[in-house]
Amino acid sequence: MKLPTRLTVTAVPFAILAFTLAGCTNDGTDGQPEPEETSSSAEQTPGVTDISDAPGTGEDLEGALTDSTVNECERTGDEWTVSGVVTNSTDASVTYRIYVSLLNGANDTRALTQVDVDATEPGDTSDWETVIPVAEDELTCVLRVERYES
Repeated sequence: MKLPTRLTVTAVPFAILAFTLAGCTNDGTDGQPEPEETSSSAEQTPGVTDISDAPGTGEDLEGALTDSTVNECERTGDEWTVSGVVTNSTDASVTYRIYVSLLNGANDTRALTQVDVDATEPGDTSDWETVIPVAEDELTCVLRVERYES
């Protein structure tokens, strides 16, 4: 029996497509291991967030990173102590809102804490400090500093 030409022409591309797709399926025996949770990711503590004002939400804020210095950023036991000084570089009394982030080597935020510094007169300095309960090593302290007229 001879098949009609039309059926043969249509069936051949579909047969090729079916065999091609069958070769692309993964039956799980290709030797690739299943991903597993590593001990370092399993042991990480959840990030700590201790802020009362979202960064960048204050009225008339100015960025003031250059007004602040970090004197200490170190872990002792199960917490990090971060401290520094702000110097009012303006001609008016200002308050500061400092956001301290602790970042790991992959730049993941492990903590975010807000430190408010009361009114600081022009040219004066004010000390600031925060203690963050994170028991992880090798973190970096990163600041966001906002300045507001008092």
